[in-house]
Amino acid sequence: MLNRRILRVKAIQALYGYFTAVESVKEIMRENLRRQHSLDPAKHDFADKALFEARKKQAVCLFNQNILAEQVSTEEDVDGDVLERVNDALLSYRNALSKEAATRKNEMMKEARNIRSSYIKLLILPIAIEQREKLDSEKEAKAYLAKSKRHYPFIGDAIVDQLKKAEILTKEVIAGAISWANELDEIKSWYREQIRPSEALAPFFEAKKEKENGNGIVLEFFKRELFRNAAIVSYLENQYLHWNENQSILKSMVVKTIKALQDGKEFAFAELTKNGEEDFKFLERLFTDVVKENDFLEEIIQERTKNWDVDRIALTDRVILKLALVEMINSPSIPLKVTINEAIEVSKQYSTPKSKQFINGVLDVLSNMLTLRGIIRKSGRGLIDNK
Repeated sequence: MLNRRILRVKAIQALYGYFTAVESVKEIMRENLRRQHSLDPAKHDFADKALFEARKKQAVCLFNQNILAEQVSTEEDVDGDVLERVNDALLSYRNALSKEAATRKNEMMKEARNIRSSYIKLLILPIAIEQREKLDSEKEAKAYLAKSKRHYPFIGDAIVDQLKKAEILTKEVIAGAISWANELDEIKSWYREQIRPSEALAPFFEAKKEKENGNGIVLEFFKRELFRNAAIVSYLENQYLHWNENQSILKSMVVKTIKALQDGKEFAFAELTKNGEEDFKFLERLFTDVVKENDFLEEIIQERTKNWDVDRIALTDRVILKLALVEMINSPSIPLKVTINEAIEVSKQYSTPKSKQFINGVLDVLSNMLTLRGIIRKSGRGLIDNK
């Protein structure tokens, strides 16, 4: 099941990409201003070079000084052309950031929801493997002019049959255009080089083990082979950007579904999240709040880290801090201790070795400060463990 820690990680990844893009957009705008105020030998007199350089420097300086504003705010004597171009650059900058934020958020939400598509694709993998066995069985039978004695445990397996007959699974497969059709070569390789020689699955290939609801190979394949096999995992990592963080969820969901079938229950999808759509709204809100409140978040982080240059703090740490702060402020039902502990755990996996102490210290001080100021207000379950 998709838990909120993984949702936080997805928000951090999207925000990291967004803030990286922010710096790129800033530099693009600065470079455009430099180009606009550069001397063109074909049009201008070299005697004016110093004037052009001064305007170029002034334009970039004004852009940097007013980057948080909608337009230039200065009492200085600024050339009209310079002022107009800088204000145009500020408008283009804001529009570019708005588009970037929307793109990153949409990609984040799509990737989170695509876990279900990956789950469904894994569920129909045994069906594709059965098709591979049928092809091998037919070739072998023709070669020996008689029925082969080699056992093909996926063929006719009760669990595979139930997966094929599950109407709700078939509908999802068709609606999502989910298939292994383009990966038949990979399945062929996996079957011959990974699955059939597998020690974990060896008993199923040696003799037929009948059970009321299947011989057990499908469950064992998912529990002991698929998520452990280096060759298969390597392929899946290359195909799915966030496979490493999603595989524990996928394994849990797939195993739960297959085990239920083996226990005699009707096919049913495992739930992706505990709280359904509410969890996806939580993810979307985290991202949106950080982008919206970024200036305020930068300010209070700077207030706590006076001896640090905020720009020199690792970007990952800054994103984790901002995410934790908006969760503290805008999620009154989540205890402060939970938010801080989650931030620390994420930093252990995705940031530097010393980050956990730094993040713990900053969040501890800021949570107390913001609570005293009345900015953080907890209620209900959020009041638990806040001492």
